[in-house]
Amino acid sequence: MYDRTFGTEWDDLAREEAVERAFALGVADGVGSKRPTELDRVLAAFENAYDRSLIELAYDEGRTKALEAAAEADDAEAVWDQLVDGTGSPRDSPVSAALPGAITELTLTRRPREGPPSSLDLPSMLRK
Repeated sequence: MYDRTFGTEWDDLAREEAVERAFALGVADGVGSKRPTELDRVLAAFENAYDRSLIELAYDEGRTKALEAAAEADDAEAVWDQLVDGTGSPRDSPVSAALPGAITELTLTRRPREGPPSSLDLPSMLRK
């Protein structure tokens, strides 16, 4: 899914493209298609801690949304299509609270997220 949409032949990434790729990598990981080498490459393209944090947040957000959507979807392709469009852009903002200009989306103005943190993963035998 990720390879088909993005490809892995790139030399330089803009921050926005890296965030989109990280979100997509998180979605792919959430449906069982891990690409840790590609995530490491995307992170290595940025030396700035802020940029790296945005990329990690986007990855976590994609993974969390994929795990939530996988409980209702039939297969991995359905989850991918629900969260990532044909051009590789996330259908929802991948890191709305962390992007510049999104001050109104800070966690102080949103209700707390329900369910386990994204860092916890259920064993595959417990997922549908």
